[in-house]
Amino acid sequence: MSPVPDFVLAIREKIGHDPLWLPGVTAVVRRGDELLLVKRSDNGAWGPVTGIPDPGEEPAVAAAREAMEEAGVTIRVDRLASTAVHGEILHVNGDRATYLDLTFACTWLDGEAHVADDESTDVRWWPIGSLPPMPEVMLARIGAALSGEREARFVAPAGQGEVEPPPVLAPDEPVLGVDACPGGWVGVVLDVDRRESVFVGRTIAELVALVREQHAVSVVAIDIPIGLPDTGGRQADAEARRVLVGKSSSLFSTPVRSALEAATYEEARAANLAATDGRTSVSAQAYALREKVLQVDAWVRSRPGVEVVEVHPEVSFARMAGAPVLARKKDADGVRARREALAAHGIVAPPWFRGAGFGEDDLLDACAAAWSAVRHSLGVSESFPATPEVFSDGIPAAIRA
Repeated sequence: MSPVPDFVLAIREKIGHDPLWLPGVTAVVRRGDELLLVKRSDNGAWGPVTGIPDPGEEPAVAAAREAMEEAGVTIRVDRLASTAVHGEILHVNGDRATYLDLTFACTWLDGEAHVADDESTDVRWWPIGSLPPMPEVMLARIGAALSGEREARFVAPAGQGEVEPPPVLAPDEPVLGVDACPGGWVGVVLDVDRRESVFVGRTIAELVALVREQHAVSVVAIDIPIGLPDTGGRQADAEARRVLVGKSSSLFSTPVRSALEAATYEEARAANLAATDGRTSVSAQAYALREKVLQVDAWVRSRPGVEVVEVHPEVSFARMAGAPVLARKKDADGVRARREALAAHGIVAPPWFRGAGFGEDDLLDACAAAWSAVRHSLGVSESFPATPEVFSDGIPAAIRA
């Protein structure tokens, strides 16, 4: 029997001795305190059973087959111990090859070990504590197989160890993230297993009541100003805007309370100018949200029996991604970037479908709010500003992320 598989011989007829990239398997077979080693016939070196999988053959199946063909033993393949690239080998016949080795930790089951083919000149059980001299690469494979590690060893990309993946946090109790939407409000609940549930309510009180029928949420994080100023801008808006370099326009300045309570946009502009000594008017975008701002304000002041914090999804996404997400949230690139940021933190945003009463951007913003709610519930959220402002309404004003 040739030690070279037929399919390799067929390739060699076409390419001669030129370098060839091949898969390889190593079976480190243990029996109690002994290891099964074979002495290769081509170079006289001791080592574990090795071989090349046939085309389409599963590597672990190949390892078991090679153990039977080379040493006449039946083995159990327990786990993948390591993956590594064996540098180019110049075989005695002049063939050059580089191998991707998959080393398996195996256990002997049956059979008297013996030389079963012409690939080796000796087969022997060796005490683990006194193995014969072997190449370093074989000792490394044996070390991986005997390590008891559950995960396979591999060579990591350069610099990978310098960056830690983001922490995947789960709340101790369910939390709720909320965003305004055409249908009223959309909320995403994250439970203690980070499972997401989506709810929609016409009012914030209706939404939270609906959620609390199923989940005892400990924190509600909502994308709406909470804590309305009397005579100027809020530190929360200014400090959070500094986080959003290149995206600061997504965070509007909160009007003063008298402007939000004004019946018309013109009256609101006049009220804000009067309260700020003529320095600041009111944007149409800010005034368009007045009903929802006042709705949340009244709900918070009614003491709803749950901790309520203000968030801004773009600030949350910036903290998730390490930088502001510049792509527009309604564009495909923006949706993808925000879903990826959530997924990196263990939140798989639920699917979205048209006619749900909210947009996909609203859903993702609610997910981002839920992420900040988790962080706040665990005491690791950031606060903008660090010490919340308190205006005449007595409500602490700060954006959490």
